[in-house]
Amino acid sequence: MARFIFLLLLVANLAFAGHIYLTSTHPREGMGVEVNREAMKVLSIADPVKAQREALEAKKLVESMTTASCLQLTVKPADAPRAQTALGAMTLGDRLSLKNVEEFTRFAVALPVQRDRKTADTLVANLKKANVKDVLIMADNTVSLGLFSTEDAAKRVVAEMETKAASLVKGITITPKNPQTKETVFTIRAPDALVIGKVALMQRDFEASVLKGADCPEATTTASVASVVAAPVAPGTAAAPGVTAGAALL
Repeated sequence: MARFIFLLLLVANLAFAGHIYLTSTHPREGMGVEVNREAMKVLSIADPVKAQREALEAKKLVESMTTASCLQLTVKPADAPRAQTALGAMTLGDRLSLKNVEEFTRFAVALPVQRDRKTADTLVANLKKANVKDVLIMADNTVSLGLFSTEDAAKRVVAEMETKAASLVKGITITPKNPQTKETVFTIRAPDALVIGKVALMQRDFEASVLKGADCPEATTTASVASVVAAPVAPGTAAAPGVTAGAALL
């Protein structure tokens, strides 16, 4: 009798456990987990008008690059080595060239080299009598009248000198000093659709870069970069003639 009661209780426990399992909240096998829609958030909603406008602008840009004889990518000097490596991986050969666009950060105003130190001393004495204060004799007997951060500032000083002592400042000159690389321009000749797509995609990795189609420059104004990976551009280093210059500081 005791054995019968034990078996009865065992069966009852098994039946109860089975009931709990079948009615539990766990998802059954083969059924997807229900998503809590209230917990879902909309991150952003695209403006269809803006998206269409951007698409049209992108299409025009690609068309302008496709019909241009050259493709130009302009990057900051600090990004030039990385851009050069990426472009070099495209195996463009001598179709790829570059130039560093430079600007000058100082402008020296000076008088020509004097015959000797005595002549330079006499000139300086006469300039000071004419109320020209910032005068310095250099090692080569050049008479310096100042170093300025912009070309406009240097020109103003020259005009002032010519007003104060026109007969003493004959031959006065403005000489640009301290060239710095402003930007690096990579040029790809005869770009096809595949190259344009690769460069356009690559450009996204370079802040403040500019990609555009342009007429190809003269062959003598750029340096060929047939082996760009082996010889990266060092920021601040001139790579080719034909570099433009301009005032840097205000």
